[in-house]
Amino acid sequence: MKKFICNSLDDTQKAAEYFSEFAKPGQCFALYGNLGFGKTTFAQYLIKTLNPKIENIISPTFNIIQTYPSKIAEIWHIDCYRLKSADEFYDLGIDEAFLNCITIIEWPEIIGDLLPSDVIKIQFSKISNQRIIKTNHF
Repeated sequence: MKKFICNSLDDTQKAAEYFSEFAKPGQCFALYGNLGFGKTTFAQYLIKTLNPKIENIISPTFNIIQTYPSKIAEIWHIDCYRLKSADEFYDLGIDEAFLNCITIIEWPEIIGDLLPSDVIKIQFSKISNQRIIKTNHF
């Protein structure tokens, strides 16, 4: 298990930098955790690490998908919170992004079994005032 204690934005950025080392075409990062636990901030740092030239990284909460270029592969930042069914998932073409893009998915439990088998699952939690980012993948 890999675990990060994030008491600051710098700590969250360091965690994102660690995970960026595993980014490759077809890699999916699934971010699990309650509202306000740092999933979007982590995703923004991960995207910025993969392409430092990107200046404005916005949450995909309302439009569900935001895409960004990188030298490795196109990055799809996806927020599944507003999806109602697997049909919507397929209509948006997210399944095709799994083949060639780097996907970062918030609220992945909504699409459950549709995640690729080699997904890196990252859990966000909060104990007292400490935010914890951990994965059992490594």
